[in-house]
Amino acid sequence: MSKEVEQQPGLIQDYRHNIGLFATGVTVLIIEHEGEVRCMTANAVSSLSLDPIQLLVCPSKKAAFSELLNDGANFTVNILGIHQEDVSNYFAGAKIDMDDSQVHFEHLFSDSFAAPRLKDCLASFACKINKQFDGGDHWIVVGEVLELYKKDEELEPLLFFGGKYHYPAKPEVEHIKPAADPYQ
Repeated sequence: MSKEVEQQPGLIQDYRHNIGLFATGVTVLIIEHEGEVRCMTANAVSSLSLDPIQLLVCPSKKAAFSELLNDGANFTVNILGIHQEDVSNYFAGAKIDMDDSQVHFEHLFSDSFAAPRLKDCLASFACKINKQFDGGDHWIVVGEVLELYKKDEELEPLLFFGGKYHYPAKPEVEHIKPAADPYQ
């Protein structure tokens, strides 16, 4: 921890509150290394690049997930729907009873990809760790996307905002799309 933050103890809590105002989706990260599997709920996930296709995940260094991080390890990013709030809580460490059918993994990627994806999620990204950087109390992991999965059924995403789950509201009018594609 930097000396500047130590002198301003309220800054960390204020930062957590303010960054919590940035609405995100909710994911479960699953990593596999030499037959060992670890999972965690995460919202620090972002698209990084289209060429090559890469994304970022930022797990806490204290997370059991992070014990298996190493270059070349396989992991999946699984986007949760509104029907998976209990799954999110379960992998965030909440002490809740879960039916095995709710926390089932599926190997719907090719046989060459080791890490499983989460059953019934909206979408999954099969990734290989390309690079890893120190990010304070978190790791910044660049994942090369190797395979994709998308649920056929259109479901609503589980959202996180202000320290709570939120659900998309059905708009009464169609919203105007952005004038420019941010990826071009």
